[in-house]
Amino acid sequence: MTRAPRGLLDTSVFIAAESGRSLKVELLPDESVVCPVTIAELQAGVLITTDVTTRARRLATLESTADIEILVIDGQVAAEWARMRVYLAEKNRRVNVNDLWIAATAVAHGLPVVTQDDDFAPLDDAGLEIIRV
Repeated sequence: MTRAPRGLLDTSVFIAAESGRSLKVELLPDESVVCPVTIAELQAGVLITTDVTTRARRLATLESTADIEILVIDGQVAAEWARMRVYLAEKNRRVNVNDLWIAATAVAHGLPVVTQDDDFAPLDDAGLEIIRV
């Protein structure tokens, strides 16, 4: 598989890097962008922990996103979210609401979602390109 020129990073990619899980770096896109939902999930991770060491590590992960472009959630993203939500309902499948927003943002912006988990698998046939790293 060739490296994508641009891709939307899922939260799992940041968590993998933070926790030391291996990433298939050769599959990471040349240019990465994120969705506001990913930033919110990383911020929640910082706020929820009471352990000082864990908080510092999570804060460093959040700060690593400072120079990454954050795509907007607009009407086109909302339309994709609704379309994929109906698609999933018709297939009797589910995707976490945050992951659905991430997927909708990727599709609306014509980008693959770059992830380390299988949470997006139900959307394989819904127009979402998935790069598993």
